[in-house]
Amino acid sequence: MKNRKKRVFTTLAGLALAAGLIASPLLKAEEAAGQEKDAVAYKQAYALVLDEKWTQARTAMDEFVRQFDKSAWVDDARFWSCYVLEKVGQAQETVFKCYQDFIKNYPGSEWADEAKSNMLRVAQALAKVGKPEYQTIIESYEDAAEDDIKLTALYALQNIGDEEALKTILSIYDKAGNRRLKSQIVFMLEEMDSPEAFAKLREIALHETDEEVRRASLFAIGERGGPESVQLLKEVLASNAPAELRRNALFALAETDEPGMVELFVRIALTEPDKEMARTAAFAIQEIEGREATDALRRILKEAKDREVRKAALYSLSERDDVESLPLLKEILLDQTDGEMARAALFQIAEIKGKESLAVLLQVLESAKDEELKRQALFALGEHGGPEAKDALLKVARSSENGELAEMAVFALSEIKDVGSDVFLDVMRSAKSPRARRAVLLALSDNEGAASVKVLVEVLKTETDRELKEQAIFALGQTESDEAVPVLLETAKGKDGKLARAAVAALGEIGTPKAKAALLEILEKRAE
Repeated sequence: MKNRKKRVFTTLAGLALAAGLIASPLLKAEEAAGQEKDAVAYKQAYALVLDEKWTQARTAMDEFVRQFDKSAWVDDARFWSCYVLEKVGQAQETVFKCYQDFIKNYPGSEWADEAKSNMLRVAQALAKVGKPEYQTIIESYEDAAEDDIKLTALYALQNIGDEEALKTILSIYDKAGNRRLKSQIVFMLEEMDSPEAFAKLREIALHETDEEVRRASLFAIGERGGPESVQLLKEVLASNAPAELRRNALFALAETDEPGMVELFVRIALTEPDKEMARTAAFAIQEIEGREATDALRRILKEAKDREVRKAALYSLSERDDVESLPLLKEILLDQTDGEMARAALFQIAEIKGKESLAVLLQVLESAKDEELKRQALFALGEHGGPEAKDALLKVARSSENGELAEMAVFALSEIKDVGSDVFLDVMRSAKSPRARRAVLLALSDNEGAASVKVLVEVLKTETDRELKEQAIFALGQTESDEAVPVLLETAKGKDGKLARAAVAALGEIGTPKAKAALLEILEKRAE
């Protein structure tokens, strides 16, 4: 939308200039009314470009970027900053670098092609005055453009799909001098179901000198699947190829969906001397679905001697929602000799729904010495939900003198469906920790509806802590509920100026017709 708007604006501005309609670089106040500040500022700066007031335009564009660095017009301003540098006589090297940085930072800008054209023109001028390094840059851009043309032709040939097209694609791969073109051809070969295409992938996987292209070929082979692909990937796995490529072959094997992979990965995870390779095997099992893979991960978790391999198996269990893993996870969790493993196990338990996992979470909350484990258990109980979880969280929110735990218990309570307003009122009235009471207000500010408003109104009317009253007013504004308007209007008319200002701001946040009417009433009262 912005790019189209930019072109329309540029055209209209040029036509207006030709017609003598832009007499000043500054917009009249009435023209700026109702427009976004950044759009107005950009138009003012761009008018200076149209007037060819280069020095002023440079200052205006730079100031725009400084003030509105998140604006949709930033790329426009950056482009014109580079353009103006050339007009004010800056060194060509400086102009070149400006365009080069623009292309790097805003590759999707509608000005990118124009910036590239201007940059290459400057580079040609620099090359002509005895700076050959700029000629090298020009040639690299020409090569990239040529590769784009080649790729377009290659995709067209792939769609044709006959033997001559394949021969041409293979020939271009052999002549290709850069990684990007080779990698794209590898992806094409993955989609071509022919012995010649597979033979080329095999050649690339075993002998290509560019490791990134070689890695791409391994994943292409894995995606093809079949006995031939499995045999080739196993061959790479058993070779003296660099360790990273062998690890890539492991993951590619997991993608083949061929039988027998789980047994292979377990053997590597438990016996491979290279700990990183063993760890990769445990992670690779994550890609395989089914009971066999889940059982394998539990076995690695129990039997692997290396902690990092066990941790990899634990993380790989995370998406499986496996109730049968619960006893093992509980053992790791309650042991607590390895805090990181215990926390990871708790995360997994939290993903398993049911009475058994709930019992473990409650046990952690009662007995764990690790405060981080307790915090995670609170959030997990909020995710779990149910009456028992609610009662446990309420107990912590009300009685814990540890402010952080009490606060987290409140936030966890707010995640449970059907927790009534009476629960939060209870916390406000009886919590030992001030942080728990503040947390109630923050939690309710995210909830719309009469229930939240009821609690917040009660707090505003009965609370003696002035800071909490202000937070309640802010939270009422965040609810965006008309139910909050009467009490905010009453507060805005009150004698406490600070609370009145906060109430006015909250009415503005609500923004409904009822809230606007209240604001008008306040203005009329103040005008009397």
